[in-house]
Amino acid sequence: MSGSGLQVRCLSSTRVSKRTWQDQQPKETDEHDTQSNSNKANEGSYAQTNGRSQDLENGFTLKSKEKDSEDDPIASKSPSRSPSGSDIDTESNDESDSTSSCNTDDECTSKSTSEPNKRHISCVQEAQLSPDGTCIFTSDYNRSFSVYAIDIDTNAGTETRGLEPYAQFTSSDPIWAFAANPLFDANDPNSTHVLVSRRDRYISLHNALWDASQPDQTSASAPTDPPLDICTPIASYKLINHLTEAVTAPLSLTYSHTGTHFFAGARNTIHIFDLSCPDDPIHSIPTIPSARSKLKGGGRGFKGWISALTLSPPSTFSGEGLLAAGARTRHIGIYDAHSGSEISTFSLPGTLDGKKLSHANMQHIIGDGVSSLKYSPCGTYLYVAERNSDVLLIYDVRNFSLSLAYCAGRNALTKQKLGFDVWNAGASPYDIEGTSHEIWAGGTDGVVRVWRDPYVKEGAVEADEVFKVGEGDAPVVGTMVHPSGGMAVAACGRIEVGDDRLEGRTRGGGTLPEFREWGSVDILGLN
Repeated sequence: MSGSGLQVRCLSSTRVSKRTWQDQQPKETDEHDTQSNSNKANEGSYAQTNGRSQDLENGFTLKSKEKDSEDDPIASKSPSRSPSGSDIDTESNDESDSTSSCNTDDECTSKSTSEPNKRHISCVQEAQLSPDGTCIFTSDYNRSFSVYAIDIDTNAGTETRGLEPYAQFTSSDPIWAFAANPLFDANDPNSTHVLVSRRDRYISLHNALWDASQPDQTSASAPTDPPLDICTPIASYKLINHLTEAVTAPLSLTYSHTGTHFFAGARNTIHIFDLSCPDDPIHSIPTIPSARSKLKGGGRGFKGWISALTLSPPSTFSGEGLLAAGARTRHIGIYDAHSGSEISTFSLPGTLDGKKLSHANMQHIIGDGVSSLKYSPCGTYLYVAERNSDVLLIYDVRNFSLSLAYCAGRNALTKQKLGFDVWNAGASPYDIEGTSHEIWAGGTDGVVRVWRDPYVKEGAVEADEVFKVGEGDAPVVGTMVHPSGGMAVAACGRIEVGDDRLEGRTRGGGTLPEFREWGSVDILGLN
């Protein structure tokens, strides 16, 4: 993948209906298979051949594709559940609309509609890859949180397969942020946890692959079509303003490396929670000594909502890593993850005393607030993305006074949050202590750009590889590279007003303008 001439092909996509893909596959049966299936039916088990799961004695198994993938270590992590009985009418499940609701305090509903020719999902707002590389997490304009299982066996096929959610829940309030447990393991139900922040609600902890309302996790569960309902939270963490008693929903979340604590970014504050103490944060880090007077405390710190959080890899001088926090006011703070003490704060280029400067030659660099932060695998470099900015800024953590360089030509001049990813490419040929890495970022033109080791260059660094996702008709809001380097995930989302010729879901109307929104999730093979 690190060589020149990157070759990309689409392995699975939500643009392709799963049933349509299955209908296109050749159906080969013989007398032996027919007799075997008949015997299994008589024993009370449930089996299907075209890409569906099988019900075994333990009630839990991998998805059964056209060939067995048990020998593949990555494929063995792709979760699937089987139906609880053998008298289920599969044809009615494929052709009818299915809706399941959850009467809990979260007031959430999990809905799914099976449409044979469905090509679009709701506009994806954010996408992440699980730490073990087995699942894709997305939040969309429909206020749904979805989990897609990655089957590495798709890399062996030649046709683009359909991709549908394995688990999902829909909330009555918008989803502002989510974060996955860094110890996430698809084969361990005790580790498959995801934190979700929603407007005017407590921070909720969900099991991404198991229904928390089922007391026996090893028993047979509902099939993955419709998606598994994961709306029932395992725990809720209260973040309340004790002066107004208003519930505060953070705009950013990230776990500690041990998975026992997490950080929540709010206004002028970073809160630290212990997963075993849901009532209140155990500690709070103010980004400014006094929100009323900046002169207090020597003028240090910055104001604003913390819109991005990231944690550096552990190092000799910081065993739990350095916490980087980015604000909508174009400031970044660096803090010790263990003690919470401030290490450094600085403003991005084009901002002075909290105000943006007007400079004709820097308009493509000056954005509207930090949207994403990521450290390099060695923890030496920090990459910064902003809304309405065409570049990714690069900082050396040993000296934040000046940006080293920037990844240019991203094509991200939009208010939409466009994420990026940093992929570990192994030992660096330029630095003995460094790690070679690649930056993957999408743009509004539906194109993904790849920069290789941009930290060794100066000024504007142009992309080394460029390729289009799908038809290129939607901005790429998230680009994630699988740890193996052989696969990547691209999530797209677009909202357009007043064009009836566009595809997608129509919303609005009445006193509100009509608009269309749509999105997609694609799994790409890399060569």
